[in-house]
Amino acid sequence: MTEIHLNRRGGINSIEVPDEVEATPGGSDLVLWIVNHGSPLHITLASSNSSAFTGFFHENLYVNGPEEFAIPPIRENVYPGTFNIEVIAGYGAKKAEFRVVVRDRAAPEPEPAETLETPAVPARSLRWRSSAPALLLTAAALVLYGLWLVYRVDLLNAAAFAALLLGVILAWLRQRS
Repeated sequence: MTEIHLNRRGGINSIEVPDEVEATPGGSDLVLWIVNHGSPLHITLASSNSSAFTGFFHENLYVNGPEEFAIPPIRENVYPGTFNIEVIAGYGAKKAEFRVVVRDRAAPEPEPAETLETPAVPARSLRWRSSAPALLLTAAALVLYGLWLVYRVDLLNAAAFAALLLGVILAWLRQRS
């Protein structure tokens, strides 16, 4: 809770605010506790650069005694940054301003993941052997396509396409199993 003191040390319409206040996205943690130490007065709370963070823009208050005022919550999806809030008293005769620093929300502690034991893979990978037919079909498709480029026989182009398609299907089937 942020305290703002009115009419305390500097006489009538005096305003005391903190230099900086912190807030986090998604929380309603920006509450102003306004304490009036003198006679009742009107104050204005205003911010010209808060629209990227919150729906707060301007509020006129009549402060007779201690009063609580909540700034609308900081939006959930905002980036870190700052905006200012002005407190104006005496119809503009006295002003004070403080900065609101919007920080990233602390990341939750990751839960330790369960480790699964993986079987030892022999020096010659079984994946290489299982994907060999797909690789051979792909190589054959490249050779057939090269021959089609040289001789322009449409049957070679169709065979290259069929070999490539079979290679893709074989690789997909091997990966699924």
